[in-house]
Amino acid sequence: MLVGCAGLLMASLAIADVPPAIAAKLTATNETHGTFVQTKRLPTGEAYVSRGIYCIRPQVDFTWRTTEPFETLFWADQSIYVYSNEDERVEKPLADLPGFARFAAAGRGDCAEFFQAFDVLYKEDDDATFHVLAKPKDARLKKVLARVEADGVLTNWVLTATFPNRTVFEIRFCDE
Repeated sequence: MLVGCAGLLMASLAIADVPPAIAAKLTATNETHGTFVQTKRLPTGEAYVSRGIYCIRPQVDFTWRTTEPFETLFWADQSIYVYSNEDERVEKPLADLPGFARFAAAGRGDCAEFFQAFDVLYKEDDDATFHVLAKPKDARLKKVLARVEADGVLTNWVLTATFPNRTVFEIRFCDE
């Protein structure tokens, strides 16, 4: 999903200048599934951990199932999303999700929305380990997100979101 060409990418370049190989690497083109471990670290030092499985079938659907500490399911196709846990089930149009247009475009392979919303540094080492650092450009997005980072290799990588209040949300992906 997130792998790329060697070098450094600054998203402040015009989107037409983003190397196609990098844009292609930021887009899932094949089905991928595996396990994840999510850790939410609060500024107080407390950490909350959950585990589960995911499956991404580009242009078909996305499944995010938390299995520990309790069961939840988020599933979305091209038109609706479903969230459920032991107490509730919600089914709504996908367009109702905040930021849907931006992320749906990226899911279709159009990274322009992402590069318009974030300043992005991209680097790949000789061993195919990639590093991405994305910081929001606009003031509204900066109020809810300080930065997003991703590091690893295609089949084993970590996504970290840091929020303005210093809460850190980390997801470790391991494709199977």
